[in-house]
Amino acid sequence: MTRRPLCLAAVFILGIQLVLVGVLQMAEDLKPSPLEQAAADGDMAALSGRVYRREERPDYQMFYLADVQIRRDKQIINESKILVYIKQNEIIESKKQNSEIIEVGNRIKLAGEVFFFETASNPGNFDRKFYYQKQGIHAAVWSEKAEVSDHTKWLIREGLTRLRLKWKAILTGILGEYYGNCMSAILLGDKSELDEAAKERYQKSGIGHVLAVSGLHMSFLGIGLYRLLRRMGLAFLPAGMLGILFLMSYTWMVGSGVSAQRALIMFLLYVGADMAGRDYDLPTSLALAAGIIVLKQPLYLFDAGFLLSFGALTGIAVVHPVLEKLEVMPRVFRASVSIQLVLLPLLLYYYFEVPLYSLVLNLLVIPLMPVILGAGVIGSAMAILWSWGGGILLQICKLMLWGYEQAAAFTMELPLGRLVLGQPKKWWCVAYYVILFLVCVVVKWKTEDKKRKDKKRNDMRRNVNEEDDQSKGHKKTVSCLVILHSIVFCVGCVWGHATPGELKITAIDMGQGEGLYIRSPAGKHYMIDGGSTSESQVGKYRMKPFLKSQGVGTLDYVFISHGDEDHISGVKELLTDQDMGIRIRTLVLPAKDVLDESLQKLAELAEQNGTRAVTMECGQRVSDGKITLTCLAPLKEYTGDIGNASSMVLELEYKAFEMLFTGDLEGEGEQQLLNKGNLRDYDVLKAGHHGSKNSTSEELLSVILPEITVISAGKENRYGHPHEETLTRLENIGSRVYCTKESGAVTIVTDGERVQMKKFLQ
Repeated sequence: MTRRPLCLAAVFILGIQLVLVGVLQMAEDLKPSPLEQAAADGDMAALSGRVYRREERPDYQMFYLADVQIRRDKQIINESKILVYIKQNEIIESKKQNSEIIEVGNRIKLAGEVFFFETASNPGNFDRKFYYQKQGIHAAVWSEKAEVSDHTKWLIREGLTRLRLKWKAILTGILGEYYGNCMSAILLGDKSELDEAAKERYQKSGIGHVLAVSGLHMSFLGIGLYRLLRRMGLAFLPAGMLGILFLMSYTWMVGSGVSAQRALIMFLLYVGADMAGRDYDLPTSLALAAGIIVLKQPLYLFDAGFLLSFGALTGIAVVHPVLEKLEVMPRVFRASVSIQLVLLPLLLYYYFEVPLYSLVLNLLVIPLMPVILGAGVIGSAMAILWSWGGGILLQICKLMLWGYEQAAAFTMELPLGRLVLGQPKKWWCVAYYVILFLVCVVVKWKTEDKKRKDKKRNDMRRNVNEEDDQSKGHKKTVSCLVILHSIVFCVGCVWGHATPGELKITAIDMGQGEGLYIRSPAGKHYMIDGGSTSESQVGKYRMKPFLKSQGVGTLDYVFISHGDEDHISGVKELLTDQDMGIRIRTLVLPAKDVLDESLQKLAELAEQNGTRAVTMECGQRVSDGKITLTCLAPLKEYTGDIGNASSMVLELEYKAFEMLFTGDLEGEGEQQLLNKGNLRDYDVLKAGHHGSKNSTSEELLSVILPEITVISAGKENRYGHPHEETLTRLENIGSRVYCTKESGAVTIVTDGERVQMKKFLQ
């Protein structure tokens, strides 16, 4: 490192930024923007700003505005950047009427509804707020239309935008929507219309980097063009300048993602070194690129794309030379193993699972990527003048993508194709990298020490073979330790989600809905309900990420209290996506007498997808030897309406700890349960019907007297849940209330005696 002063300086800068941002929270974009301080979600505002990027979606257009002025209540608010959505039909109508078309560089004015990006409210969920904070964007506006106030046009960027749209049209026109959008993701970084199943298949098999404009793509295009120009006889300077201009333009066109920025900076350093007659040093180039990007935006230090992009090359620059020295595995595996060793904690921290066979799969995928990129670029260019010839090259891309998908599907069907291990703790990741770094340092020191000793014993031959055998033995030992280190990390990640003798219950923030996850001390996984009416695809975006972050690949039992969508919509998604999602062994429904049409259809869906569906009568139990779940309602004599009042009520027991789950119980069902007389004091109550005033009556509370009450309700829900009357009743009995509306996910941890409450949002 001391021989690389620039590398050392860049690493020092990264360390300083890590402290300033990670510890002291001093990044500018972590502070509320002027608009965040002055307005609230749903407020109306008039604004103007200059378009620096525009994107098209099937239903709307997105305009990224800079130098924004917002007029609200006779007040002028200056915002550095903002995102504007305009419905696509309004744009199309403007084109038909030959109205002004918005172009990059134009200054536009509009009025619309302001909204702010939400932070993640559950462990494992996508943090939309942080995603846009990295881009310096703190708010967005939905508007019906916009008017151009300044027709200044940025010719290059607008031209690149039109080229991107035209290029995508060529790809989808020749290859069809499915493979055309796959190639658009690869060549243009446009995933807006990418098939979700394809995207998930690539990601879960460990080759998701294919469907992105990665540093590999950029390096191939930039360095490939530079070397081609040099072979054609161009001098260093013109070849370098043309390569730089091309890669800068391509970076602007695909959106200047962090991987593209990294590749561009490293390409500039590569060309600069070549032009100056200096050796290109990968560690120095990598560190300088990271330092430059982080100086511009410190939040990238915690961005998955940044860490994975730089982590992969760190594996090549730091770990690969060590594996070369150890010489204990075939050369073809060394680069891939080096990358995987560095990326393992990052993959688990951000995606919670490891594709076991990705190591082998990438040996097929990565060498063929230049072929796909070359055929895609050349074929697209040819298609403009000669559609038949260009189409042939693009069909080669289609064939190769088909091969990728077949290989990915095959590996996922193999035993242990996906290992869902959950999200490791940060300190566990730090410890992993410290140990890996120390191993690299020791191996390098030992290698250099051996070289020094070899020089001294050039004339002493008698013990050379014996010492060589010892050296080979040391190499095998170190290699085994590196592999064991990774295995221990994975096992520790699994164990990190459970403590012996500990029961964990989490009320997931489902928006306006309900879903409770239970991890028993025996290691079994349960869910009670799972749905929402306010969040679309709640299973995909809230339930699955949360469960995977907890290391849950299979749910042993899913209990359904009743058939309303806000309790079952997410479960439906899980049932239909068990091959690549969360498996469900047994679906437990209420008694047969209260099964409505929605529950009957849910049972059929379960059976169609390989999940056993059963009903649970009053008095029946499910036990795993540690906890017991007993059905208390609906009673066998229940004759009321099917719905909320017929909700299945469950009682959980673990040692001295007891909790009552009431679904949406209210009215006649609640009264009959009280009349039965088998209720008692409970430590925790899951309040009925999201805290509705018609549930959790005063009479019920006087019997069960919960010390803690958990309510599942969505922000700003139209029902006003939880109602003030319910909160007042809970306050009167001294029950502490935790609501997902304010706290995000609410977790109860108990050893059967003591109870600890945790809120995800503080």
